[in-house]
Amino acid sequence: EGFDYTARLLGEYFFPTTGVGTWSLRLYSGGGYLTGSGGTNSRPGLNSFRTPILFVGGGVSYFVVVSNTVLPYASAGIAYLYYDPRDENGNRLERNQKKAYSRNEYMFNGEIGIRFLFSRSASLNFSANIDYVNSDNLDDVIAGSDNDIFYSGYAGITFYFGGTKDTDGDGVKDPDDICENTPQGVVVDEFGCPVDTDRDGIPDYIDECSDTPTNITVDANGCPIDSDGDGVADYLDLCKDTPENVRVDSRGCPYDEDKDGVPDHEDQCPRTPIGVEVDKWGCPIKTEPLENLKPQLTAFLLTGGVIFDVGQSTLLSGAKTEIDKIINVMREYPETRWRIEGHTDNTGSYSLNKRLSLERANAVASYVIENGIHESRIETVGMGPDKPVSDNSTVTGRAMNRRVTIELIN
Repeated sequence: EGFDYTARLLGEYFFPTTGVGTWSLRLYSGGGYLTGSGGTNSRPGLNSFRTPILFVGGGVSYFVVVSNTVLPYASAGIAYLYYDPRDENGNRLERNQKKAYSRNEYMFNGEIGIRFLFSRSASLNFSANIDYVNSDNLDDVIAGSDNDIFYSGYAGITFYFGGTKDTDGDGVKDPDDICENTPQGVVVDEFGCPVDTDRDGIPDYIDECSDTPTNITVDANGCPIDSDGDGVADYLDLCKDTPENVRVDSRGCPYDEDKDGVPDHEDQCPRTPIGVEVDKWGCPIKTEPLENLKPQLTAFLLTGGVIFDVGQSTLLSGAKTEIDKIINVMREYPETRWRIEGHTDNTGSYSLNKRLSLERANAVASYVIENGIHESRIETVGMGPDKPVSDNSTVTGRAMNRRVTIELIN
């Protein structure tokens, strides 16, 4: 029932694992004192003793990783024990002096404990042991039918001397390596992952376009998506539906060498002089001289502008009055054919304006057809922002450019 001290030196080998628990083999040695009064509870105080002990043993332990810093464990083992029962003055007790028993025995021990890591290679440890000795002579007294048991509590520090693995050899140890299978020779960041300079999700060592702008969708090679395969990435391509094998400019749009609004791959008259009106095939429109028609037709053509709101293809109030004037001329000259052109300002993308301008032309054509003009006499085209009549840098200029013109074809 007394208290005294003991100390031990412990060495362990841990089996590698990727699980939450691991086994270890342990060897240990130590020594100290057992103190109390001999006998049992039924026969107390036979004599006081302070028995020196020395032990050497081994066993197995199982550790559980509760967190990155807390490791509880349990252990069991067997040890050789040397003991030498003495009194408080250091004299051997009576039976010990008479060599009534061997001072060498073996004992079994069990231990539970917990380790708190305060660095990768060191921990603070606490444990409790129970030791069962194959003898009843630790106090020099045989009393009762049971062998002796004593208990120990330990507090100490453990140092880990083994090396931490770097499986992929990238310079980042496995416990810190988020990317454990990096190929040899690849430059990695502090987390062991291949460097991705442009942060597109494709590491530099396989990224064929390592300077992709932020937030651009890329393919498996790290290059911006090019949906129509024209060599201009989607984020720069103003014409994303270019047909295959069509030559494009830096904006991804088909070339239009004569700048007549009809791309070269559709242009049947590729060398039209600049400023000449062309049809949808890129060929000059053969218009009848205005002097062959009534003089008032010229006035109607020159004042035939139709205004639209920004981004809209709905005719504004008052626009139909102007169109009605031209419808009257169409009725008066039933043999004539007409071209309705839609125009926009330069607000928004080029492809959007091309579509919007055609919708505007179609809106006027629908009104003309609804008023009795046969659709075979009408041709519509969307010019987009390509033919402004005023300065797009001003509000008034942009308003004038949102228009539809109605022109005589023949």
